[in-house]
Amino acid sequence: MVREKTSIKILNRELVIETDIDPLHLNYLATYINKKAEEVGKEQNTVDTMDLLYYTLMALAEEVFVLKEKKDNIENDDNKKIDGLILQIESSMQV
Repeated sequence: MVREKTSIKILNRELVIETDIDPLHLNYLATYINKKAEEVGKEQNTVDTMDLLYYTLMALAEEVFVLKEKKDNIENDDNKKIDGLILQIESSMQV
């Protein structure tokens, strides 16, 4: 993909990012980060931008880990189901 410079605003700071991510998607991500920062700011009752940034990073990391854990659990469940089906098929073929 072609890398291009895109301007986004996070925590009222303008950033120019050179990336191959679609600019519309990049702006969607920036909006999500700002929304999460607003939520975290209310929870943590902080106005310090750097503290808010760190709290927001921790909240986003927690989201990622929770989703990864859910995905892993789904994959494990699916693999168990697949193994069970394979055993059923193999046992029915041995009749």
